[in-house]
Amino acid sequence: MLFILLLSSWNGVELYRIYHLLKKKRLLFDDHFTLVICMTITMLTSFLFSMYLILLFPGFYGASLLFGAGVGWNFGKLLRNPAQLNGLYNGAIGGAMGTMLGAVLQNPALCRIPVESAAAMDLYTIPFAAACFYACILLSIRYSLRM
Repeated sequence: MLFILLLSSWNGVELYRIYHLLKKKRLLFDDHFTLVICMTITMLTSFLFSMYLILLFPGFYGASLLFGAGVGWNFGKLLRNPAQLNGLYNGAIGGAMGTMLGAVLQNPALCRIPVESAAAMDLYTIPFAAACFYACILLSIRYSLRM
């Protein structure tokens, strides 16, 4: 439980930093670059934080979907008008995928995973790997903004 909170706070700080960097440099982008950044950030953010939310609070399926849509709307609103709908869609889809993965991590029998394989699957390995992947993606986005 504490490990999931630490991962979510680490990823939350990274998200806060990239949000303010995008807010500061939003007039320098063209529409294609805006669309790619909006899709990448909203999909990964809503996926990861919805998975964390389901792992922390198992019964909040609707809240994680709404959280994903809210993240997508905020990033889409930050960048440009056509990106709002794209951000909303990608945020909702990422929230749904994160909810499903979090539910499967808690109960592997949902996907008919055998008991022997379910015992070998650690609850913290996949969220940690996802958090590291998310940090690498945000670092590459931050690097692309320097160019």
